[in-house]
Amino acid sequence: MAGSEAPFTSVDIRTPVVSAGETAPAVLIHGWASTSAYWEPLAGKLLDAGYPAWIADLPGYHPGEVLSPEFEWTLESAAASLAATLEAKHSGPVHLVGHSLGGSVALTLAAGFPQLTATLTLVGMVPAPPNEGFRSMLQAQWKQGFIDAGTKVRCMAAWYGDPPYQDEELLSRGFDIPFKVLGPSGEAAMTGVEPSVPGRVHAPLLVLAGTADRVRSMEQMAAFVDADPRRRLKAIPGAGHSVHWEQPQQCAEALQEFWKTSWPPPA
Repeated sequence: MAGSEAPFTSVDIRTPVVSAGETAPAVLIHGWASTSAYWEPLAGKLLDAGYPAWIADLPGYHPGEVLSPEFEWTLESAAASLAATLEAKHSGPVHLVGHSLGGSVALTLAAGFPQLTATLTLVGMVPAPPNEGFRSMLQAQWKQGFIDAGTKVRCMAAWYGDPPYQDEELLSRGFDIPFKVLGPSGEAAMTGVEPSVPGRVHAPLLVLAGTADRVRSMEQMAAFVDADPRRRLKAIPGAGHSVHWEQPQQCAEALQEFWKTSWPPPA
């Protein structure tokens, strides 16, 4: 089992009206200071195409959720929580799709629980150091014990550019998460995966990236993919860090092509 002490995470399970025949669900894992709501456009496209879509909330991110005082927020504990939930709700492997911090959680899960991983897609991230200015800005927030308004503005600009007001209101709700969750999960995002993790992932891996991403460069994305022949890169022209929000149709098409050509594996 994935760990009896790991708390279950909240997962919104959605089933298409007409199935494409795919039994492995796509499990969508959000990033830091984000809510699962920003997966809605992509989830809708996948459901329309006949693919099950499960939208996960990382520990402490579901509205009203209170974590046990004993829970220590790390990539490993978050991955174990999600793995325990998947084991309880599904009898086979799933397609992991993680954005930013969610990508680090998905990588950690795929390394530790290969039996649960059909494929792995990293959205807007690879395990490489983030922009140094971004890292310094966030580390200052951990020290002061709260996320200030200026940092929220800079993060939103880096992640989403200049969205319409109604979108900005929705997308910024992740900053309403209590700091006792935002702080440790943010530190986990900045620290990144343990160095041995990528080499322990043997599932087919896709990096889905916007060419205008301001958090990870295309050079970093390409270098990670080139290091292993099982990895692929799909670049979406003009999209930024939140490529799944900006270009859900292109992302859905890229995911479907990846899944069709990599799962199930050849006999």
